[in-house]
Amino acid sequence: MIRVQRGAAPSVLDGAQSAGQDETLRAIAHIVNATPGTPPPPFEFSVYKDPEIVEALRVLFHKKCAYCEFNYAAGGPEDIEHFRPKGAVVINGKMSKPGYYWLAADWDNLLPSCIDCNRKRGKTFADDSTGMSGKANLFPVVNEMLRWRDHAAQKNEVELLLNPCVDDPEQHLEFLAKGLVRPRTIQIDANLVPSPKGQVSIEVYGLLRRDLVEQRQLKEKRVKAALERALKAIEMMRQADNPALKQDLKEHARLLLEDARSHLAPNEPFLAVARTIFKNYGLNC
Repeated sequence: MIRVQRGAAPSVLDGAQSAGQDETLRAIAHIVNATPGTPPPPFEFSVYKDPEIVEALRVLFHKKCAYCEFNYAAGGPEDIEHFRPKGAVVINGKMSKPGYYWLAADWDNLLPSCIDCNRKRGKTFADDSTGMSGKANLFPVVNEMLRWRDHAAQKNEVELLLNPCVDDPEQHLEFLAKGLVRPRTIQIDANLVPSPKGQVSIEVYGLLRRDLVEQRQLKEKRVKAALERALKAIEMMRQADNPALKQDLKEHARLLLEDARSHLAPNEPFLAVARTIFKNYGLNC
């Protein structure tokens, strides 16, 4: 996961006359007019699936999952994911309706996700254990009493999930060798502790599922191999005495380093891993 600067909202979500605003007002009226004391009937949200939104998110995230950086375009369709769930939200282990209905067509609440990060289903993890992961209707907060439950209420909740358009994931996640990831140690008050946001995000998004770890490890091997080739060429250049040979080796090293840096391109999968490796080598990203 990497930090992504969100751009302007697509026209379908922008302004008082937009389809997004119309749906939001209808959703609010639907909830307000529901029979008190009973769960509101389902409301059909559809604007978030508009092709303009789908394309805008693909461009913004370079066709990668917002959470794990898997290139979904090469492996299957993406889910247009609501960071705060629209229809229902899990509270104390139980599904509770409604969800964050007033944010269903909010540009800041929409993210592209691969199926495995978004859908709760059985997974095998890096330690060979099995279990359920996937965000689905989960949205854990620090204090359940402060959960944001109403379109008219003030937002006081503090979420425990990383949002790459709001948070800097690098401050909460530490990518390790062999494709592994762990919560970064941060300071809370006077204590050094694993980042709660990092820990919960790893668990909910399933960032340690085995297939994903293997793909990150493969990326790690490729980046390291490219850097080692470039560094070897640089060392050969430094040791060369012949000016012509030295110039040839300099150009060769430049091309190899350029090839290694291609792993830092915005559209590259698992960019967080590549950046970590470059920093470990003492190189700028």
